[in-house]
Amino acid sequence: MPGSLSIGEISALLTVIFTCLITIANILMWLSTRRTIQLQVASNQSLNYQSLIQSHRELLFGLIAQPETLQAFALANGLNRDEWRLQLLSTFFINHAWMHFVIFDHDEFDHIHLESFKRDAKEMFTWPSIQQRWQQAKISYPENFRTFVEQELLTAPAAVEKELAYSSACESNS
Repeated sequence: MPGSLSIGEISALLTVIFTCLITIANILMWLSTRRTIQLQVASNQSLNYQSLIQSHRELLFGLIAQPETLQAFALANGLNRDEWRLQLLSTFFINHAWMHFVIFDHDEFDHIHLESFKRDAKEMFTWPSIQQRWQQAKISYPENFRTFVEQELLTAPAAVEKELAYSSACESNS
């Protein structure tokens, strides 16, 4: 029969088909593994940032919690203790925003929460002590965070400014 295949031909054809399927499965598995590794690297970077920020926070809170040490350090460096304490607290708030930025930047939180974070951070960056500290310390932060703050937080659209003004008016009436 001219149209029929021999057992050897069927075996060869099945070998080719299964080899193609296994090759495709291996490529898909490789792509999946690659994505998993990328996510793990991003997660590790985020954890490292969080650890860095946490250790910074613990150091500064330790200073604030020990008034004698804070005073001695301020005097030794020619700083006004109360102004320096305000600087430290402002740094906490900026670092808090930085930590959230890193988490969102590494896709560890659902981006539906990003707008809520930005509204909260925009309000925080309207506080004079935060604005002043930002101008002093912004060079110490990564460029992507500086860009985010300058373009997304410090340039509040009119609607956000109205919302902040309304919130402030409601709080003062309470």
